[in-house]
Amino acid sequence: MAQKIGVYLSSKDNLPASYVEAARQVGHLIGSTGRTLVYGGARKGLMEVLAQSVKASGGRVYGMVPEIIEQRGLVSDAVDVTFRCVDLSDRKQMMNRESDVLVALPGGIGTLDEVFTVMANTVIGIRRQPLVFYNVDGCWDAVLAALDNLFAQGLVSGQPADYYSVATSIDELRALL
Repeated sequence: MAQKIGVYLSSKDNLPASYVEAARQVGHLIGSTGRTLVYGGARKGLMEVLAQSVKASGGRVYGMVPEIIEQRGLVSDAVDVTFRCVDLSDRKQMMNRESDVLVALPGGIGTLDEVFTVMANTVIGIRRQPLVFYNVDGCWDAVLAALDNLFAQGLVSGQPADYYSVATSIDELRALL
């Protein structure tokens, strides 16, 4: 069983209620099973919902905090252990190194960058790391379809399962962790 769960997700506020609830559920899953969350450390949007849920459920929170987040005073008070990093590239490396498995909840450009880095690391043989897209209300459908198209065209070697798994419910996610 993976002990340190890295989670990529949005720092935006005012997102659909289903995304907020998914972040809460994932936080509860991590915390109530005595695991550690590894995430970006910010107290904004889904990131804060997730971290607070982990803490409320008895888990530990590792925050990978870029200088700009610290300078802006946006570090979550839910963070138990702070890993300071220079920038987002540094944060990605630290998160990947500290995590046993990585989960992508609804997110934007930053989340896309993070998951594509994990898959690129698999392609070039740096590290094969379990990656799960938590496809809440189809939030990842377009990305998964684009990836399927790349596989179908032969632009990516292997099969999607070589790079990632997909969960559409908290029970499916629990089984993959």
